[in-house]
Amino acid sequence: MVARDDPGRDGVKRSDPGRTAWPVFPSLSERRRVVGHDGGVSTADGAGTWAAVAVGVAVLVTGCAQDRPTAVPVVVRASVVVPKAAVPPPPALAPLEVDLATLPVVDPRTIVPGLPGTDGLDQRRSDDPALGTWQTATVVRDTAGYDAMYGTPVATVPPTTLDVPTVLPVLEQRGGWLRVLVATRSALPSQDASQVNDRTVWIRAEDTTASGTSWRLHLDLGALTLTIDDGTATRTVPVTAVGAPATPTPAVPQFVVGSQWDQPGTSTPRVLLLSSQSETIDVYDRDTGTSATAIHTTPFARTGAISNGCIRVSDEVLDLLWDKVPAGTLLTVG
Repeated sequence: MVARDDPGRDGVKRSDPGRTAWPVFPSLSERRRVVGHDGGVSTADGAGTWAAVAVGVAVLVTGCAQDRPTAVPVVVRASVVVPKAAVPPPPALAPLEVDLATLPVVDPRTIVPGLPGTDGLDQRRSDDPALGTWQTATVVRDTAGYDAMYGTPVATVPPTTLDVPTVLPVLEQRGGWLRVLVATRSALPSQDASQVNDRTVWIRAEDTTASGTSWRLHLDLGALTLTIDDGTATRTVPVTAVGAPATPTPAVPQFVVGSQWDQPGTSTPRVLLLSSQSETIDVYDRDTGTSATAIHTTPFARTGAISNGCIRVSDEVLDLLWDKVPAGTLLTVG
């Protein structure tokens, strides 16, 4: 390498040996000397300048860059069209001309085989807070109860249960369908105890009016207490008796049917009917052919786990519920 500091005719400034020679781009005047009037390139020294610059730049570029794969151009010759399948419409609702007279009626006195369980679902929260916290459905006409949406009709759900309007807790709502908890059995305890309580059906929302409740009840079997939440305040009160070990109070979600019976002079003077039935006794009420449970008063002084499954309370406690708790209110037991 030449050891001098002045630039040479090729435009490259040279310095001490061992140091890199950096390219110096030609001046405008040099570039003018290179380009002829006819647009051609002269063979003057300017050509050597351009050659040296090109070589220098090439050395710098190739020295700083890593080897890169050759890019393959992507040529889109036409727009890509992905065919989209049409979304099928939902299945049509089952025909309205179901012969309801051929189906068993959903009520505490009837066995309706094949009803699905609750699948652990809780009562659905109401979409309209003005109706209450928890959603219920009031049946306004005889309607078919199905084992599933668009499924098989298995029962008739009437607008009246015993002596009161049919008001049912809603567990699910899908489109025009409601899944509701019902007060009927799918089997006797002697046949299959797991089919006694927790039964549901699917019904058409068009055969109901929207309703609701802000109440919740909870029975504590160990503490012998009933917690009453009316949506504004919560109060825990004592109960006098619950189911005996051989005939326990069903530990399942159940609801207030709405029936209230005054029966003075009997062992159950005032009765608030629940949707559940005994899971160990087929029938103990001969008049109705049921083993229905209830919250009721009693003339007996004994207390504790001694009943056939009913919840015995004092008159003062039942007064907190009588003519107050809405039908469709859920009672949990634990």
